[in-house]
Amino acid sequence: MVNLIMQVIDNYLDSASYNSIRSIFLSNIIDWYWTEVLNDGGQTHDFQFIHGIYTDGKPVSAYFEKLYPLLQKLKVAAIIKIKANLNLPTKEIIEHGYHVDHPYLNAKTAIFYLNTCDGYTAFEDNQKVESKENRIVIFNSSKKHTGTSVTNSNRRVVLNLNYFN
Repeated sequence: MVNLIMQVIDNYLDSASYNSIRSIFLSNIIDWYWTEVLNDGGQTHDFQFIHGIYTDGKPVSAYFEKLYPLLQKLKVAAIIKIKANLNLPTKEIIEHGYHVDHPYLNAKTAIFYLNTCDGYTAFEDNQKVESKENRIVIFNSSKKHTGTSVTNSNRRVVLNLNYFN
């Protein structure tokens, strides 16, 4: 049986670990790449920027090792994929399309919020998790969800981790 329980935990990492990760992904040293995102509402703001961290069975970012405290606390046994998402501001919040990250049984998704803003993660069952720095939401990877743009900050940055524990 697949566990669909969602956990939201504030102040997930100790200050030093959080600030180490934050200092990289909210800096100007990261390479961001434009990509389309799912969009089921016909909006024109159907893109985000991503920084790949781990894919196809290997690290693809020089900053992968900086995530060790996060991976250890999540008790990750096997990584499926890790990436950072950066969403830009819009005049009004735009929800991107609902999707599942992976259909694997018992796979987990963790979204780790790097900055506080009015963007959020929404779930098909009408639950919302606000973007708050050092907050994490953990749920089954088959749970439909979507991210958003932001209106009160110059960006919304999250780490998206898909894994088995």
